[in-house]
Amino acid sequence: MKFLCAFLLIFLILACDMVERENATTSPRKVAQNSSNSSEDSIQSSELIDTSRQNIEIEDSLISEIEASILDAEDDYEYVDVLTLGSGVRINWLERYRGRKLRDGELVLIEYRLGLPDGKIIDGNNKMKMPNLPFVVGYNMQNKGWDLALSELCVGDMAKIEIPSRLAYGKKGLGTVIPPNTDNWLFIKIQGLVRADFEEGGVKYWELRSGENRETNKRKVKFHMIASTKNKANIFNTYASNFPLTYTPGQKNYPKGLQQVLKKAKKGQQLFLILQPNMAYGDKGYLDLVGPNEAVFYNLKIIDVE
Repeated sequence: MKFLCAFLLIFLILACDMVERENATTSPRKVAQNSSNSSEDSIQSSELIDTSRQNIEIEDSLISEIEASILDAEDDYEYVDVLTLGSGVRINWLERYRGRKLRDGELVLIEYRLGLPDGKIIDGNNKMKMPNLPFVVGYNMQNKGWDLALSELCVGDMAKIEIPSRLAYGKKGLGTVIPPNTDNWLFIKIQGLVRADFEEGGVKYWELRSGENRETNKRKVKFHMIASTKNKANIFNTYASNFPLTYTPGQKNYPKGLQQVLKKAKKGQQLFLILQPNMAYGDKGYLDLVGPNEAVFYNLKIIDVE
């Protein structure tokens, strides 16, 4: 059941924080960029995720209109292009741009509705009262079908993705939400790319929430994390175990890149972090969780710095 609960964990953890902040302030919504000319265009993540810094409305799209049943879009809109991948994932474009495809390790802002073939909507950024959500491509933030599909999309694309059950939640399903052996239907809009706040020496991160500076010499850091690779989701998940971790300078049981980031951590800070093999587990990997020369993605939330 822990693995199944991962379906919403990453999105909910981030969205709950952001909704809490929006409820506590009159700040405008965060902006998403839709570039019809070049998907190379991107915006600094600090300009996008921190809702207190922007006052630009996102453009309306048909996805925002899909509220009661995902079948509504089937009746009201025509597809402009269709592609079926060898995996069985089928992409039906409602809008298609001709920029470059999204790449693994890129952070995009998405608007989405996730439903089932019977029309039932089971998830979406609207359910979290968010205009969009950040998603890192290629690192199992959701089921494998998402990453396979997004690797064929570019900024501005809007599509219905048909994900076979074996690339979604398979024989187990998702509790009472998704029955066993049920295909998933994902309506998604790629609103923009987000530039990393830091990228150097095999460490790349986006600061989704800035946190507060606190002067201290001890630097004991308490944090939650979810980690995954391109091949495995949820290799570490402290939310599932309800057991946050701690780090103190000089501690050697964390990857070098993670130590580097935690040394500068701020209370309340939240990061999406990608460590390349040289800053993660190198050519040895880690047990059967991280393969040799494999990059690792982290969703980090700093609880406290003492």
